[in-house]
Amino acid sequence: MPTLQQLVAPDDPMLRALRLGNHQFPGIWNHMMPREFLGLKLPDERRATCMNCPKSCYEDYRPDYRCCTYHPKVPSFLLGLASLTPSGEKVIQKLIDTSALLPEGMHHAPAQWVDYLDDLEHESFGKSQKVLCPNLEVETGYCMIHAFRNSVCSTFYCYKDHGDLGDAFWGHVQTLGSQLEMALGQWSLEAVGFDLLGYFKTFDRLARRMQDVSRPDGGWQKEALEQLWGSWAGRELELMRACASVIVEQKDNLWDIANSYQIKESKAFDKAMVKSVPKRLKDQVDPEDLDEEDAEAARPRELWLQLLKSYHKLWDLPEGYYHLNPRVVLSVNEQADASEKYYAANPFCLSFFTRKDGKTLDWRQFLTAPQKELLDLFRDEAHQLDWRFLMRDEIKKVPQLKEFLTEMLAQKVLIKRVYH
Repeated sequence: MPTLQQLVAPDDPMLRALRLGNHQFPGIWNHMMPREFLGLKLPDERRATCMNCPKSCYEDYRPDYRCCTYHPKVPSFLLGLASLTPSGEKVIQKLIDTSALLPEGMHHAPAQWVDYLDDLEHESFGKSQKVLCPNLEVETGYCMIHAFRNSVCSTFYCYKDHGDLGDAFWGHVQTLGSQLEMALGQWSLEAVGFDLLGYFKTFDRLARRMQDVSRPDGGWQKEALEQLWGSWAGRELELMRACASVIVEQKDNLWDIANSYQIKESKAFDKAMVKSVPKRLKDQVDPEDLDEEDAEAARPRELWLQLLKSYHKLWDLPEGYYHLNPRVVLSVNEQADASEKYYAANPFCLSFFTRKDGKTLDWRQFLTAPQKELLDLFRDEAHQLDWRFLMRDEIKKVPQLKEFLTEMLAQKVLIKRVYH
């Protein structure tokens, strides 16, 4: 088999982020996702800007950690591709040194998961100092494997431009991507000769002594790692690159492979991990995680159809008359704070308060002059969003008019007028 370095040229698109609209996804999504996904009109998610984190501006998230107080699962083949970059190779060595790397890829140990649940229980997500993604370069705030992130990190937005509809859509994208990652990750391990069945039997054995699985600092115990890696122990980077190699070789068949591959798991270990959670954190555990029934994982093509249904709902203009929500205040961007200066090119600010005439700010969004003028039309008069309205001369200068209107509807900036 050719080496990964022979298969992937330095300028290969798989080694850089895939840009779709306003978003960046792993380069492998060019091949892993359905071809039709690349043509979708995605929500811009203007408010969820990592380098101007709204949770740090308006809440009390740490500006250096933000939402990276989390241990993501990154599959082996993504780490293998990342290893061809200087920062990616450092990440893999760091994962090995901190006992956070399994044959499947980066994977949190039970103790690390409990720390994460503890942060949720105490509302410390985004503020914690004990749970931090090892892929984050704290000095710069950037992800060191940004072009190789998993689907959870690639689709997470703290605020959604389309509200609940956007939340549902990105949830479907995340689920589809995660299912593909899991299927292809396991398939690639088997394809390179790794004993996957023995691997999960080892998890079954470890389930009987959960107290010996995690180290005091949260990582995996050395003995557990030796059993899980088997004959590949000491050749961790080699396995990551081998998995990436078969993925690259089969890049045109990844969708079909994932749809025909049956994902494996250790239900015994998963249930033992849930049962080992301290009583004080039981409320943070999903009761379905203890369900005894063996549910078969949905095929990616089924998840794709669910994604499409949620996608079409994003861009529908509903019937009825709509006016500006009284909880909305439109004002000039004074550039008085860091967030306002970040959006200096947008001269107006939309402030959404928790109640009418209230003082508690819920969220803000910065507007162009045409966007502000459009919303002004709804201040004193309700409008029906039909073809007549869309053809008005004074609103034609709003770029992506329909997209902006659907966002304002989804965020409840524009609300339906009820006539009695």
